[in-house]
Formats: sequence, C-alpha cells, structure tokens
Amino acid sequence: MIPLVQISDVCEVIAGQSPPSDTYNQDRIGVPFFQGKADFGIMSPRVRYWCSKPTKMSKPNDILFSVRAPVGPTNINNIEACIGRGLSAIRCGAKIELNYLLHYLRANEKIIAALGTGSTFKAITIRVLKELQIPLPPLEQQKKIAAILDAADELRQKDKALIAKYDELTQALFLDMFGDPVSNPKGWEKSETINFCTSIVPGRDKPKSFTGNTPWVTTNDLVHLGTTSQSKANIGLTNNEIAEVRAKVIPKNSVIMTCVGDLGVITTNSKAMVVNQQLHAFLCTDRINNIFLMYNLSHQKSYMNMMASSTTVPYMNKTVANNVPTICPPIKLQNQFAERVKVIEEQKSIAQASAVKSEELFNSLLQKAFSGELTNF
Repeated sequence: MIPLVQISDVCEVIAGQSPPSDTYNQDRIGVPFFQGKADFGIMSPRVRYWCSKPTKMSKPNDILFSVRAPVGPTNINNIEACIGRGLSAIRCGAKIELNYLLHYLRANEKIIAALGTGSTFKAITIRVLKELQIPLPPLEQQKKIAAILDAADELRQKDKALIAKYDELTQALFLDMFGDPVSNPKGWEKSETINFCTSIVPGRDKPKSFTGNTPWVTTNDLVHLGTTSQSKANIGLTNNEIAEVRAKVIPKNSVIMTCVGDLGVITTNSKAMVVNQQLHAFLCTDRINNIFLMYNLSHQKSYMNMMASSTTVPYMNKTVANNVPTICPPIKLQNQFAERVKVIEEQKSIAQASAVKSEELFNSLLQKAFSGELTNF
C-alpha cells in the first residue's frame, strides 16, 4: 500500500499574485510574467509579457499549476518569472521527484478540476491545492516510475509531431502548386465559390429522435481538413425522421464548413449525412475537385470572419457562405493535388494508428503507476 501525503508535506506551494496592471509590458522591461494557462506550452510556458514590478516569483523547475479558468493544467517553469493569480508554483522538496509529481497531477487533472468552485468560472484555493493527497512511494521508485512514463510520453509526442508534419506537408504542397488563394499570385480564375458549386443549407430543426442509419453530424463532429464519416455519438436518422424536420441530405464527397462560431472548419464527407444548421455544404461540379476546394476554403478564414455578422458569436448566412472567394485552376491540376493528398493521408493514417497505440500505452502505464503496479520491479 503506497502511503498518501499532502502536497504541502513534500513541496512548497506558492500562490501567484498579480502585479499592478500598469507594470505589464511587451517591451521586455523587467522579468518574464506568466498570468495563467494562456501562457502554457506542451511542457514549458512561453513568455508573452514582462513585468517591471514583480510580486510573487517562480523559479526554474517549479511546477506551474493553473488555479483558475481552467483549474488543473500544468507546465514546468524553465526560467525565473513573476506569476499572476491565475497560477500557483509547486516547488518540490527532497522527498519527491519532479516528473513523478507532474505525471500524477496531469493524470488526475479532471479530478482536481472538480474541486474548483465559483459560478462565473471555476477556481481552486491555495488551501485546497496544499491539501491535495498524493501517493508517495520511496524516492527511487518515484524516479523509476517517472522514467517509464517519460519514455512513454516521448513516444506519443513523437507520433503527434509526425501527424503534424504530414499536415504541414499537405499545406506546403497546396501553396507550391497553387500559391496563396487570397493574393492569387499565379493569376488563376477567381470568383465566389457558388459559381463553381451548388450549395445546400440544412433544415433549422433538430430531430426529436435518432433511430436510423443516415448520420446526424454537428460542428463538434467535423474532422478539419479530413473526411468526416459519421457523428462521434454514432447517431443517425431514418427517412421519416429526416422528413419530419424537413432536413436535407448532404451527398457524399461534398465540402462541409462551419458557418457559426469557429468559422471555416472544413471537411469532406465519405457518406451521405444530415447536418445541423451551423453547417453549410457545397456540392462540387466538374469544374472543381472537393479535396482542392476544402484546402482552398481553409485559407479564407480571415475573409469569413470579416464578412460574418456577430451578436454573441460570428455567423455567416447563406449568401456570405456562398460568396467566399475561390480560385479555380485547371481541373487536371486540382485532381493531381487530390491524388497527392491521398498518398499523404495514407501515411498519416498509419501515424494516427501508431498514435492511438502510444496513447493507450501511456494511459495504461499512468493507471498502473499510481495504483502501485509499477513499484513492484
């Protein structure tokens, strides 16, 4: 049985305190200043602001813990910096291994976040943070556990980085073949998207029941610059349910994009589906390839946001969505691009499968690490 201790028994916990706002700057005057989660990277924070009159300071190798909006995310500080009230610094003592504690906090982020209180946004008090109980095996066991988790984490991060490289390769291929579609340096024919496609605006009513096989897809289901095949909830409609809400079925190989909220999330669909009213669909003609159009439209987010109306969230009506500019190179060239994308996507899918396995391995090791199963070696 691994003994439990409070964080404050083995660490110093320092509450952040925001300095006067007129001392913040981006002119590198004073010391680096971290305000909260917005400053976090994957492992260590990035400096966006400096402070000429620092209050609470954090040292290198402190764990920076987000205590509000949201509660729970962590980074390891790599420089001496001032910390605002959105953060606390956890400074490990001699009895606890830094990376062991970091893995524990990340593995239990949701549980810790649930301890937050507040109506406008959740926050955790310094007292609650200090009183968090953590399993504390002998130091040598902590180091071995941390080393195993570090290696597993490195593997999954490499898989994620490889997937990102494939995404970068596709974008670079598009720009190499066609140039920036906004400035159109190659002088391709350019017009409103609707001049190269037809469009479908979905019905405005949400179905009352989902008992069929035609997927019901919402904004949260889209695979940006990929192929969306079904709802993540795996729900679908019958023909009668589609008719009841006067919905329109989107044929496969259409191009679907968000027109409410985060504008310009764009996908193609590998099967017929029904989408909610926050999405807009284009049906390609023989003049434009759907894969080409998807990447083409992805470069027009600035235009979409500029033309959208906004009350609480940005919104593009049918006319604005249809009028998003599109270049139209020769269809042969578009098809060549689509074929090359297919090859890249095949390699990317292999990397994604590997990423799933490395994520599963890491999560399995996390569970074993803090239940005592990794201490018996």
